[in-house]
Parts: sequence; structure tokens; C-alpha cells
Amino acid sequence: MLIESSTPPTVEVDFDAAAVYVRFRRTKVTKTVVRPSGRCIITVDLDRAGNVVGVEAIGEADVQIGRILKHAAVEAPNVDFSRVRYTRPAAYTGMEAVA
Repeated sequence: MLIESSTPPTVEVDFDAAAVYVRFRRTKVTKTVVRPSGRCIITVDLDRAGNVVGVEAIGEADVQIGRILKHAAVEAPNVDFSRVRYTRPAAYTGMEAVA
């Protein structure tokens, strides 16, 4: 799966749950695909057109975006990951995370 956009994602990190969500787009998820990974559970959320909305890794103690995307079989060659924004999930703050 290929991310064609160059917009950096928002990465939501929940250290208590050992979970990471790499959000590439803010749109409705219509399908979730589970990717095999021996280290953790990896899922890829897709929109109605089959575009990647986000990638989630559960059970990932170390946040390494490149490794998570590799296990998810998602490529983002145009994204400048140095501009990624890291946030806490909305549950931490009591408000919705902003993209």
C-alpha cells in the first residue's frame, strides 16, 4: 500500500497501552486490514476508496515509525518524517487530538 501524499502524519502514542497510531488522513475508516507481525498486532485502516487512513501497532514498546510501516506493508516515500507531530490519544487530555 502506498501513501502518495507528502503531508506528515500525526502519531498518537499511548505508552500505557503500548500502542501507536500513525494517522495519515482524517476521514471515515470503512475497512481494517490485519497484518501479520510476530512482535505486535499491526492493523491498517482504509477509507472507502482503499486509501490508507492510518496504521496502528499494539504491543509495540518502542516507537519506530519506519519499522511499524514496514510490518504494515505501507510505503510513504514522499513524507518528510522529520515533520511528524506526536500527540497523546484524546483519552489522555479529555479532548479530541488535533491533526
